[in-house]
Amino acid sequence: MVALMTQALELEGGEKVLEVGTGSGYQTAMLAELAERIFTIERIPEIGIAARERLTAMGYSNIIYRIGDGTVGWREMARSTGSS
Repeated sequence: MVALMTQALELEGGEKVLEVGTGSGYQTAMLAELAERIFTIERIPEIGIAARERLTAMGYSNIIYRIGDGTVGWREMARSTGSS
């Protein structure tokens, strides 16, 4: 399912992607390989922190993390990152 969802995005490499629900970070890692920057939001602090630690240890540097309610988006980053 993760592969199908990622494929449906038709990423070309320069995109900035908002991911709602970081979870384990599996999809986040896949997206980080295919897009310029990933903005990922996780509602549960323990899950978000664990994913951040895991992905940072794996060397991902193009992911921006947030703990919070992803259903309201991430307005601060929407304007500062362009329309990609």
